[in-house]
Amino acid sequence: MSGSKTITVGLLALGLAAGATACSPATSEPRPTAYQVSVDVFSGRENPETALSAPVAERIYADLDSRAAEFQDVPEPAAPLGFRGFVVTPGSGSHPVLRVTQDAVYAVRDGTHRKLADPTGAHYRTILDDVRPRLPQDVVEVLP
Repeated sequence: MSGSKTITVGLLALGLAAGATACSPATSEPRPTAYQVSVDVFSGRENPETALSAPVAERIYADLDSRAAEFQDVPEPAAPLGFRGFVVTPGSGSHPVLRVTQDAVYAVRDGTHRKLADPTGAHYRTILDDVRPRLPQDVVEVLP
C-alpha cells in the first residue's frame, strides 16, 4: 500500500513538473509591442481608444519604413473640428506616433511631422477594419 502511494506521489510530482515546463512561456521570445489607437474626433468628450492588433501595426510600420524616402517634412497639421484621423501610439520601441487620415499618414517623432500621401486611404482602411469591432457603434457611425 505504501509503495503505491509513493508511486502515485512520484507520478504526480513528475506530471506537475512536466506540466510546468510545457506551460511556461518561452523566455527567449520578445513580448509584442502594444499599439494604442485613439479615434481623434473633436466632439467635446474624450476620444475613444482601443488596441491595434500587433500584426496589423507591424505590417503598417514595415510598409512605411519601406517608403521612408517618400515622406516629406511638413508643419503640424491643422486641427479642424470633427474627425482628424486615427492616432497610433506604440507602447514601446522605436516606432513614431502616427496620425492616419483618409488621404495621408503623418509620422511624428521628437516634434517633427513627416507626411506620406496615401490617396487611396489604404492605411486608414486597414486600421478601421482592425479596430471597428472594438469601437462603440456611435463612434463607428461618424467615421468616414
